[in-house]
Amino acid sequence: MTATPARILVVEDSHTGQASLACALEEHGYMIALAENGRQAWAMLQEQAFDLVLLDILMPQVNGYQALESMKSDSTLRNIPTIVVSAAEDMDSIVHCIGMGAEDYLTRPFDSVLLSARIGACLEKKRLRDAERAYLEQLEQRNYALFQLSRFGQQLAALLDMQQITEQLPRAIAEIVGAEGASLWLWDTEHEGKLICRAMFHPGLSQPLLLNRALQPGQGIAGWVSQHDKSIMIPHAPSDPRFFPGIDEQTGFKTVSVLAAPLRAHFAVIGVMEVVNKVEGVFDSDDMALVETLAVSAATAIDNAVLFDARRELADELKARNEELDAFAHTVAHDLKGALTNIIGFASVVRDSHDKMSDEQVHKCLQMIVQSGQKMASVVDELMLLASVGRANAMGMAPLDMAELVGQVRDRLLFMIEEYQAEIVLPSSWPVALGYGPWVEEVWANYLSNAIKYGGQPPRIELGATPQADGMIHFWARDNGQGIGSEGQLQLFMPFERLHRAGSGGHGLGLSIARRIVERLGGRVDVASQVGQGSTFGFTLPSQELSRSVTITQSDWLGS
Repeated sequence: MTATPARILVVEDSHTGQASLACALEEHGYMIALAENGRQAWAMLQEQAFDLVLLDILMPQVNGYQALESMKSDSTLRNIPTIVVSAAEDMDSIVHCIGMGAEDYLTRPFDSVLLSARIGACLEKKRLRDAERAYLEQLEQRNYALFQLSRFGQQLAALLDMQQITEQLPRAIAEIVGAEGASLWLWDTEHEGKLICRAMFHPGLSQPLLLNRALQPGQGIAGWVSQHDKSIMIPHAPSDPRFFPGIDEQTGFKTVSVLAAPLRAHFAVIGVMEVVNKVEGVFDSDDMALVETLAVSAATAIDNAVLFDARRELADELKARNEELDAFAHTVAHDLKGALTNIIGFASVVRDSHDKMSDEQVHKCLQMIVQSGQKMASVVDELMLLASVGRANAMGMAPLDMAELVGQVRDRLLFMIEEYQAEIVLPSSWPVALGYGPWVEEVWANYLSNAIKYGGQPPRIELGATPQADGMIHFWARDNGQGIGSEGQLQLFMPFERLHRAGSGGHGLGLSIARRIVERLGGRVDVASQVGQGSTFGFTLPSQELSRSVTITQSDWLGS
């Protein structure tokens, strides 16, 4: 490609001198413009761009010295090379002009070869100076970008809140790199491993249009980067086969260039940082280095925030467990002490006064001792069940034969059923749910025993199940008791709570354990009751038709 000829402004009041200079310059391929004095030259310099000025000293109105002083005082003109042309060859004049900023000084007469050589030298000097200035400006910009990168990296390291990270990260990376916009994409394992846009910065583009947009694995440039764990720089994204145009079509944004880098934590890709449309020029290797460096800081910050949230949840869980343990210790101590007091009391009566007691009185005391011992055994049994629920590392879910489980519970409670003369109504068939049989049996035992104790006189308990639209099955036990007020319902499943209803027994562990079991199995407990109209206690389990593999782990338990 042919270079554009240099444009030279010749400032000369002599028409003969103008003609001579013009002829010499045109002979060497320069483009020239003529000014007759310093005032005219100044006006032309304000309106046109020149690569060099040939300036005569002795001119009317505004002489060469004045014109040179004005040019070098102006920030937009001082970098234009100036060669002074004069008949005077005294050293004072030369020193004075060079001191004012002239690049060279020629004394007449001179030939065209010398003039062209001196002009060429000045222009080359200017080119080198411009290149150096551009490099220094670029270096300054890069240093400033590195400073911003370092400062923001320190800020990221101090952030432990995911929302703050996602709010600040895209804007910062766009500003540091000099891009129109940026977005943060993270893997979401809860949605079939899709890549979700969690944060964005695109001035003029409505945030909700892109937030929470999902890409399938490998879809789009961000999907490709996450899948291949490799940074990428694309100068014209729409022509790249990896580009996914759907987002631009939906948002109205026009993507031109893209730079994307993977976010890595614990040797795995957790997401992608993507910047689009370089504001000035094109993305280069320096931009890539900036983005990759910030991606490291961003991934670390995100990972720290996730760990901090997990630790905070664990701390909350431990606090709740400690509070639960306090309530547990109080309740168990109270119930065991009460039963033990009865045993000691009635045993002492028999020991000290058996010779004065009738057989009926002795039998009654012994029966109370046996009942108190059974109560203590029941407390211990439920404590052991509570411990097994808490320490189980893995418990497989399997289809349940609910008729068999309920039948086993009825056999266990046969003495109680006969004592209260309870009527139990069962459905003709049960839907098949997934669960762990021994645990579900304990839930039914708790529900049924409570329904018998707190039911009517005599108790009538109806059991049943209702499939739900979400793939869960709602199992329930409905009694004909006095019902529970709304305030009491809120306390029922709290750890170790007791309603203190008239004639109530129990030790406050059962419903809390039932809630733990059901939640461990992926369901929920519930109660519906009105005073005077009985109560319905329920729990949900996943149906067999849900057909998903479920394993209950210790981590699930801690997170429940």
